Amino acid sequence: MDRQAEPTTEPLIQSAAKALLLAMWLASLSSCQIVTGVLMIAQGFPKTTCDFTKFTHGRKLTEKDKRVVVLSSSLDSARVEVPSLDIDIIAAVSRQLKIADVKIVDEHKVANWIDEQGNITSATDLQPIGEHFKADFVILFTFDDFGYREENSPNLYRGHASGKVVVAELVDDGIKPGKKRAKVIYNKPFNSKYPLNRPYTADQEGPDTFKQKFMAQLSQTLTRLFVDYRPEDEI
Repeated sequence: MDRQAEPTTEPLIQSAAKALLLAMWLASLSSCQIVTGVLMIAQGFPKTTCDFTKFTHGRKLTEKDKRVVVLSSSLDSARVEVPSLDIDIIAAVSRQLKIADVKIVDEHKVANWIDEQGNITSATDLQPIGEHFKADFVILFTFDDFGYREENSPNLYRGHASGKVVVAELVDDGIKPGKKRAKVIYNKPFNSKYPLNRPYTADQEGPDTFKQKFMAQLSQTLTRLFVDYRPEDEI
């Protein structure tokens, strides 16, 4: 007989903690504020404006008829544990952006293009790639570091990733009619760790399960640079 998986108490703990925080918050409010607070809870708290929109003074990837291509480039040292890191990041972030109603170039087409043309680097000219895919924005993630294991502790799992993200917009060249150039409008470093407090042991999480969790967390963290989100939404 197949053994059923034992239910985890983690979601229950998270729900209880969230409920406690909400109760403490409501207790600190006046009666009028409580009514407003209850409505906010029912409807959802206001969304936090993403960093891309703040940095570009109101620009959004969801602007009408705008098309976005997602690229990734990593150092050899960052691909030691995951040789397919760049393709995995392109696929994961593209899927997240699609959910947020961003018009994305199909990640499979991007992966096939990379197979034919070779890996992208931080020095790659983004203008020809943007024009090839008929994109208005090109997002490029570059990874200096990536891994699943705690430093100097091969039996402990803690995901870590760092690098830089650049967004270039294809704009009129201004010299040659019909000619485009890639104008960098967003350029920021990123650094991600999971979990933050303490690493998982091999007994707590199998390597495949942990890798899936970290990739999901990382892709959502990177996506939140470009998509407004609610503070209470868990990663």
